Amino acid sequence: MKIICPDGNGYSYYVQAVDESRYIRVDGVETFLVKAGDYWNGAGGSDALNYRERCEARVTTEDRVGSTQTYAFQLKIPSSYPEFSPKQTLGQWHNGAYDSVYNRYENGEFTICLNNHDTDSFLEYPVTVTKGVWNSFSYTFVWHARAGAVTARVNGKTVVKASGLALVPATARSVYFKYGIYRNMAKGLVGPDQQVSYRQVSRG
Repeated sequence: MKIICPDGNGYSYYVQAVDESRYIRVDGVETFLVKAGDYWNGAGGSDALNYRERCEARVTTEDRVGSTQTYAFQLKIPSSYPEFSPKQTLGQWHNGAYDSVYNRYENGEFTICLNNHDTDSFLEYPVTVTKGVWNSFSYTFVWHARAGAVTARVNGKTVVKASGLALVPATARSVYFKYGIYRNMAKGLVGPDQQVSYRQVSRG
């Protein structure tokens, strides 16, 4: 189901969730819960066919390729969060075909990943986050197929500063942000219940 949320800070969005029990927004804090078999678009949809479980906010205000855009948010991974492999994606920037940038979390390891299938390029930057507290993230992107750039800061520390990147495919026209929890699973694999919270999410 779609949970419509038109009032983001610099963006409009909706939540992709199997039902309203998976998403809670209270006093500016958004909490996303994923359970085994959470295929938001139904048993016959693309998520179920590919074993993709999610509860994610999908920002409908998109960034034009060639533009410079800044995002920020605070993320809390609960102390009781069950560690798990395969990866969980806790925030991604999608070019319409795949994610150009994403935050990977797997077995306690957090990594910011820059990903271009067209050039077979994949860069990853390990990041230190602390469970049970709010961690602050900010990103500035120059969305470009040859002269792209990324600066990312986590808890006040610059963790990514790169330029001259093929940041998006040559065919891309825009990029959109998603945040919450996304798990790319496999047939027969049963994952634990997992939830995370976000606050002060902004696009500017």
